[in-house]
Amino acid sequence: MDDGPSRNSDTAHGEPSGNPLVQGLPIPRGEVSQRDFAELAFLHGLVGIIITDPEHRILVANPAFSAITGYDGQEVIGWDISVFHSREQKPEYHEQCQHLDLKHRWQGEVLCRRKNGEYYPELLIINAVHDAQGRLTHYVRAFIDISTLKANESQLRLKAHYDPLTGLANRLLLNDRLAHAMRRAKRHDRRFALLFIDLDCFKRINDSLGHAAGDQLLKQTARRLSRVLRSDDTLARFGGDEFVALLEHDVSSASAQNVAIRLLEALEPPFWIAGQHLPVSGSIGIALYPQDSDDIDELIHHADAAMYAAKRAGHGRYAFVDKALSRDMQAQLTREIALREALGAPDRHFRLLYQPQIDLQTGRPVGLEALVRWHPPSQEPLLPRQFLPLARSLGLAVRLDRWVLGQVIRQHQHWLMNDSPLAKLPIAVNIVDQHLLEDAFDHQPLDRFLREHAEDASWLTLEIASDSLAGEPEELQHLLRRLQRLGVKLAIDELGDGYVNFAYLSRLPIRQAKLNGALVASVARQERSQKLIGGIHHLLASLGVDCIVVGVENQPTATALIAQGVTRSQGNHFAAPMTAADLAGWYQTQQD
Repeated sequence: MDDGPSRNSDTAHGEPSGNPLVQGLPIPRGEVSQRDFAELAFLHGLVGIIITDPEHRILVANPAFSAITGYDGQEVIGWDISVFHSREQKPEYHEQCQHLDLKHRWQGEVLCRRKNGEYYPELLIINAVHDAQGRLTHYVRAFIDISTLKANESQLRLKAHYDPLTGLANRLLLNDRLAHAMRRAKRHDRRFALLFIDLDCFKRINDSLGHAAGDQLLKQTARRLSRVLRSDDTLARFGGDEFVALLEHDVSSASAQNVAIRLLEALEPPFWIAGQHLPVSGSIGIALYPQDSDDIDELIHHADAAMYAAKRAGHGRYAFVDKALSRDMQAQLTREIALREALGAPDRHFRLLYQPQIDLQTGRPVGLEALVRWHPPSQEPLLPRQFLPLARSLGLAVRLDRWVLGQVIRQHQHWLMNDSPLAKLPIAVNIVDQHLLEDAFDHQPLDRFLREHAEDASWLTLEIASDSLAGEPEELQHLLRRLQRLGVKLAIDELGDGYVNFAYLSRLPIRQAKLNGALVASVARQERSQKLIGGIHHLLASLGVDCIVVGVENQPTATALIAQGVTRSQGNHFAAPMTAADLAGWYQTQQD
């Protein structure tokens, strides 16, 4: 075999072989040597063959190589074999040289490039050739194009793992991804959710309009549901009119509920089937891993059972496996819907009350705080702490703030027009920290809103929760200074409950601070609380900030505050929150 490469090289260059069999001449079988058969296979076989030197430079390539790659056998002589291979090779192929050194043979699948730039997969076998002294002389590479085989394999995999009607994952692929999700969840201590979805009226449509209409409904349903889910979620057709969604990332009971709601909303618009619009709804059962089960089959079964519970409750609903959780989430959803509806017509659902702020030395009112109450139908009025966190989570708190500010501005203007003495009292309004962003609502900063609705805002005090000043955002300083230029006073609220950065506070145009919380509740009976309030009062005074203590419920508390030098207070001991009409009567009694 030592002279094999040079002989094959001559053949590859187009020079005729001296062997009559290679030239196609009929000769007796006994006269054909083993070398002749080898040369016959090299020239006429369908397997591409390349012979290289020990440095992997091509010495000769057979006609099958040209047929597969598009390169002429003569033009590639001397080329490094690497020019034919994709840069994105499997690790096994990158390590082939090491395998060749150790085992003198390598076999694997590689991605190669044809002359026209197209990439194709090939199955490659490399054998090292050594001379009689054991020295490496050549490498023989034999390969076949397996692109057709891979395409067929891909089609088989597609048929095996995907539903042919909808193109969604089928039950087999769903089980595989569920197993993968469970392994990952156990490894990283994470959760995932399984949503079992069933169409409520599929059988009626399928039976009355035919299977073609039913198939069309299933395909349209698959498209609508797919648009709701993220790219890393899995939507599978489980069978018939049943679908399953696997949610793997950032999953909680609340997020699973939100996805279920969006899936049901996606089914609400009528479907155009068989030349008519058809209303369709769905029922969804939600199972959570690991609390509902850590077994795949059992998790699917629980989600299926929850779906039937939702269906029994009425079409277009969802239910959790945990009935208590399902009730809680439904109640939460009910509250969210009610709050959204209330903020759509706030004049009908919210009321403003005003609580006086009192000078402890004279007992006379020196200011007011506007307090909002939500009046849900057939319920007692709710305090801000009972609904404001929900409004914040829904991104509705700023909308509520703007309504409150508008109501307070109109009330102050009414007092002015009627020469009411109440118009002389400053009014404090609490605002959420989102309101301090430049484009928090309708891309209209707070100072611009006030300029448009109030000619004079010097009577207005805006209260900001202390923990919203924990950071030091530069844009907040700019907004607060613009509000100050409008004459608006700025106050810190809940100083006793949250964190505040006093160094940052000293650089802001804050003129008031409201102290409340457990510290105030215990001031009458604990000397240390009294001293602490006195210390905070003096600290604020050194910064030019007035201290107002709120939540005063009795005279001993008021007496303790006076002893610590506090001059302004607010609480039910002096006056409970009241309507504007009641406030006018109360204020008159204070003047008598």
